[in-house]
Parts: sequence; C-alpha cells; structure tokens
Amino acid sequence: MGLASVGACTSISSNDLASFEAACGDLYIYGLPVLEMARARQRTIGSAANQWRHVRRLADASSRRVTTPNNDTLYSSAWLDLRKGPVELTYPQVLDRYVSIAILDMFTNNFVVLGPGQTLGQSGRVRLVAPNERSSGHEIVAPTPWVWAQVRTLVSGPDELGVAHQIQDGLRIVGTQSPPPDPAPATVDDFEELQAIVGLLAAEAPPLSGEHQLRARWERGGITPLGLAVATASQRGAAVRGIQDARKRIAERLAVSAPISGWIYPEAGLGDFRTDYLYRASIATWGLGALPLREAAYFRAVAQDGQTTFPANKSFMLRFGPEGAPPAKAFWSLSLYEAQEDGRLFFAQNSLGRYAVGDRTPGLFTEADGSLTIWIGSRDPGEGRRSNWLPASGARFALVLRAYNPDPSLLNGRYLLPRVEEVR
Repeated sequence: MGLASVGACTSISSNDLASFEAACGDLYIYGLPVLEMARARQRTIGSAANQWRHVRRLADASSRRVTTPNNDTLYSSAWLDLRKGPVELTYPQVLDRYVSIAILDMFTNNFVVLGPGQTLGQSGRVRLVAPNERSSGHEIVAPTPWVWAQVRTLVSGPDELGVAHQIQDGLRIVGTQSPPPDPAPATVDDFEELQAIVGLLAAEAPPLSGEHQLRARWERGGITPLGLAVATASQRGAAVRGIQDARKRIAERLAVSAPISGWIYPEAGLGDFRTDYLYRASIATWGLGALPLREAAYFRAVAQDGQTTFPANKSFMLRFGPEGAPPAKAFWSLSLYEAQEDGRLFFAQNSLGRYAVGDRTPGLFTEADGSLTIWIGSRDPGEGRRSNWLPASGARFALVLRAYNPDPSLLNGRYLLPRVEEVR
C-alpha cells in the first residue's frame, strides 16, 4: 500500500468520520490474519529463515506459542523468505503413517497442501518463488514473499517418537538463509494494532488477485502508514470504534453458523478463505494455520446455553452410538482446551496429563455394540470410566474434534456428531 495524500482527512465531516470508522473496521478484519502470522513468526522462527525447526514432543499445557494446538502430531515449521531467490523443500518417503505438508501465505491461506493422497508415500520436492517472479513451470509462485511451511507427523504414542524424529530429519530446505525479519510491531492499544496491520500490509502482504481496488479505496481514505501517523484525535477515536466493532464481528462470526446437533461444522472455505475475510479473521484468532477440509475437518462443540465454552465445574459426556466414532481415513481426536479471555485456546494442566481422547488413546473402552462414551469434566468419573476420561480444569473449557482425511459422510451430514450432554 503506497502512501496516499491525507490532507483532506485532517478536517472531515461527521459523515466522512463515520465512513472512516467503518473502513478502519473493515481493514482490521482484512489484515488481522497478517498480524497474527507475524506474531507467530516471531515466536517460532528461531535464529534464521529458510530452515526447519522441529518440535520433538507432543503439545501439552506448556505449549503456548500457537493457539489451539493438537496433541496428535509432531510439528516441523519453517518460515520461508523468498525475497532473495527460490526456496526448495524436499521430503522423504513415508509409507506407514499420516504426514502432511502445508504452506500458508501471510493471509493464512493454504496454497500448497500435500497429504498422503497427494504424495502417495513417495519422496518429492516443492520449489517456491516470490510473487514478483515468473514460474518456469517447475516452481509455484507464492502469494506473499514470506510463507509458513508446516509438516504434521502423526504419533500414536511415546514409543513412536523415534520413528517420527527420523521423518522430521529427512526434511530439507535449499535456499539462501536469511536472518529473522524485524519483530512484529509492539502494540499497546487498538489504534497501534491498526497501525501495525497497515504497516505489515504495506511491507509484506501485496494484494491478492482481485483485491487491488479494495486496497486502493483504503489508501484514498487515508488508511496508510503516513495517514494514520498524522490522524486527528477525532479520526483516532473513530478508528478505535471501528476496531472494537470489528472485534465483536470476529467473535460472533463462528456463531453465525447454526450448530448442528450441538456442533459448529467447518465451512467449505476453511484454510482457503478467498474473500470471506471475516471467517478468515475468526479462524486466525482461534485456529491459526487450519488445514482445508479435504485434509482435516475441525468441529467445535456448543453448550446447551449456546456458548462455545463449557463450565469446568460440571460433568459432561459425549456418546458415539453403535454406528461408531467419527469416520476418518487417517485419525480422529477430541481435544479439551482452557479458554482464554481473548478467545485463544490452550491445553490446561490436569491430573492425567491427558489433553485429547481419540482412536489411538491407550485403553479406550468401547461397548460390545460399538458405542463409545467419553467422560468430560474436572471430576474423576470413577474407575470403570477413567480410561475414557478427558479431564478439565480452569473456569471454562472448549472442545474441538478433529478428523484427518475425513470421510465424506462426516461433511455432508450422513454422519452427525452427537451432542455433548451434561451429566446430572
């Protein structure tokens, strides 16, 4: 975003001020994912770009770098800087477990996803170039000059960590190593957060296809780095009101979809949001880096009062009937998170050190008719049920069910997840 003239914005009518307020709110929604990505990059990049950083253990209550982590896979992460030339990723042959490679632009869109269905267990490579470069047919032109590569490697238990580490060690990056970028802008209030977003859009998030006119309108309205730097007190107040309204819209976005049998189902645009900027912003705040539906489906439970969190001092149950657990070709899991005031979700410390229950949970008890009951809450459900217990702690918690390589029946409604019920 170039610098626009802001002289006309220093004395504006109430109607213009209202337009400025609305535009600031819209831009905040549009650009918030870029700021969340920059913050994640600062936390996870390490000493240099274009090199893998491997997480060698499964996420637990101490994992607070990225919201809503999973407890099923090991992560390998690399922030790729394409500004100084192409970067090539190579991956090893993997035959016996789920491994996926996802590459996200700074807007959180997955523009490359390689799962078992694409790699067919074979080794291979991906070569990336910056947005201003041309592809010779062998490269992929990235939408932004910085991208985030994430590899998820399934681990079914501690005895499999060694094999998973070997897979991680087989990942390679060929490209010019560059130092980390400047830290994500520090913000202490709403207006500074808007300034940070606008600066990042100008520096490292060029307009995607079809967005040039949208971005130009904000420029003409003075929402540029220079325009915000000289904003009047009335403009700053209007911008803050727009941001606060935008935050409400982001928080309400997931609740717009009517729950189905007590669950919010993912939308078709998950992980490749196109122009649904509000959905993109809402996912960035609670599930940064979510995969598209063909690779993984995420479902969030809704309490009977309509909230997406549950009180930890009560007990609940989730019973899958004789038709069985969620149909997924790779795996499924139900994770419990402590809900933060800002909407982020993290695992919470509990007596069992158990953060998820799924198809690989040791000792999981299934009834003779195929039904399966998961007991949820802070109170121990007792000896006969403890193997199926998902412990809760804190004030309120959220439940997220994941299905990797989901069966179509889980997405088209032929298989419905059962409601989470309170145990009285």
